[in-house]
Amino acid sequence: MKIIVTGCAGFIGMHLCQKLLTKHEVIGIDNLNDYYNVNLKKKRLSILKKKKKNFKFNKIDINK
Repeated sequence: MKIIVTGCAGFIGMHLCQKLLTKHEVIGIDNLNDYYNVNLKKKRLSILKKKKKNFKFNKIDINK
């Protein structure tokens, strides 16, 4: 099953993705805004990309 997770670079979104990736393919969406440290968000994405091949990321702002 494919699952879309918005805010995947945030604290909750990243941990949700990690849990879902044990059984599903995950498409992560985040706009990587500067509400807090963007480098931290990028590190979280790199962790998701390294550990799981069934994770795909799209930088998208769904507010626009």
